[in-house]
Amino acid sequence: MFLSRLPFSAAVLLAFGVAAPGLALAASADQLPDIRHTVISGDTLEAVAKRYLKDPQQWRAVGTLNGVKDPLRLPIGSVIVIPAHMVGYQEVTISHVKGVARVRSPLAGGDWQSAASGTILTEGDELQVPAGSFVTLRFADGSSVRINENSELKLSELRKNSRTEEQQSVLDLSRGGLESHVTPVMDQRRKRKFEIKTPMATTSVRGTVFSVSISDSGKAITAVDKGVVEVQGRQAAQQARVQAGQGVAVARSGQVGPTVALLPAPSLQANPPVFEDANFLTLQVGEVPQAQKYGVILALDPELARVVLQQSHSSPTFKFDAIADGTYYMSARAIDGQDIPGTPAVQAIKVKATPVPPLYANPAPGGLIGLADGELLCTEGGPGIVGYRIQVAASQDFSTPLQDSGVVDNCQASASGLGVGSYFWRVASVRRLADGSLDQGPFAQPQAFKTGSNPPTLGADALSPAESNNPNQLQLSWPAEAGQRFNLQLASDDSFTDARTFALDTPQWASDSLPPGDYYVRIQVLDPSGLKSRYSAPRKLPVEPAILTGAGGVLKTGDGKSVLSPR
Repeated sequence: MFLSRLPFSAAVLLAFGVAAPGLALAASADQLPDIRHTVISGDTLEAVAKRYLKDPQQWRAVGTLNGVKDPLRLPIGSVIVIPAHMVGYQEVTISHVKGVARVRSPLAGGDWQSAASGTILTEGDELQVPAGSFVTLRFADGSSVRINENSELKLSELRKNSRTEEQQSVLDLSRGGLESHVTPVMDQRRKRKFEIKTPMATTSVRGTVFSVSISDSGKAITAVDKGVVEVQGRQAAQQARVQAGQGVAVARSGQVGPTVALLPAPSLQANPPVFEDANFLTLQVGEVPQAQKYGVILALDPELARVVLQQSHSSPTFKFDAIADGTYYMSARAIDGQDIPGTPAVQAIKVKATPVPPLYANPAPGGLIGLADGELLCTEGGPGIVGYRIQVAASQDFSTPLQDSGVVDNCQASASGLGVGSYFWRVASVRRLADGSLDQGPFAQPQAFKTGSNPPTLGADALSPAESNNPNQLQLSWPAEAGQRFNLQLASDDSFTDARTFALDTPQWASDSLPPGDYYVRIQVLDPSGLKSRYSAPRKLPVEPAILTGAGGVLKTGDGKSVLSPR
């Protein structure tokens, strides 16, 4: 249900089957104090038994225990003691706590302490449920009450009549709101009256699922999912019978409005089958005509008793901080102009966001890589990561992957097995669990890339040495296509350990003056597309010392060739 953060001013009366006894918190039910009633004018034993035991037929037992001689004439100022065991105190269990709720047991003189799952509460105990927190109370018959955030509740009465076996439970809700799942009464001879009291209205049920909330305008809102509810305003004449699929708003004055049909359940089909975002959980609710707001609850169970998240606002999109991996149950409702929540849509959702996928490193989104040397690269590392899985496909839905690496040690894959074209790739991290099994996380969002043919590698014989007019210099040229650029490497050995690289815009190169000796040259072609060839095979080129003229020029033969001196 969708609850206001304003003070909750509605009262809820529920009738359902008998619950079994429970356990205890600070003081167990059988440790609670006896009731001590001081007689006032007009008191009778029957009236006292009716007031405290909800059973006037118990007057004889009360009189016997107190030695009363005349049940109709009780001495004013005398004290009537009703033993705790006769009162029949009962208990409930806190079955779920989300957040930092607090409880205390004033009758046992207890201070506020943190509420925890498994805590047992009994009559007189109080709860505070602040913002962002939720508490679910579980009764022995399976009925439950979920107390929502910003609520304060007192268990004013939790008793069971030992003679009639009728249970009476009274919960005073001073702030906030709740939702009740009431187990139907199977034996009409055994009843359980359950009241949630607030000043504005009373809702009576016998086996149902319903919600009560206070709108920002101060209306008390009742919506029924299952069963039938009787809603009564402050005046007894103001009442309405609300059936499943209906709701009603009670004004601040206590005036009960007309019953209306709940808005239909919104569609949840826009949500993915698995939520894989490690940063946020984004839930989508389908828009519903006449809806003014939408509300979402996320719980650990289909009954929505163990709530972990709740939001309501005008947008059909809900964004939460990321939550732990697992299966959750999402309940969504459209809310009408009277703030009456509509029929719920409930769907199980799966969150699998870890281990987080690595980041793409190369190529850039939509980038081009060569078939001969192109690699898909991503970042590596992270707590517990032992491998990666890389897939390549022609379509973004990866319905038919062209490549699937399986689990590999390094986050890289070759493009050599692909043809020229456009593709998508995605990658996931893999970790090892405590039991030794491998656990793959979600794939990263697919990233587009393209493949192309690398330019041909130059053959060593494509390099054409030219005669230089300068001493101790190499000059080269080679064939090329328009727009191509080049990387030329020059080294003193064929392993190119001391290589110097020259970036060239034209297919020719002239060195600086070089010491005489043997040199090795290789060239890489850079295509206008960005693709690169492999380096050509090294070509060995000698530099011979030239004979200089007195003017400093190179001495040449009659046919124009340099005259070299022997090394």
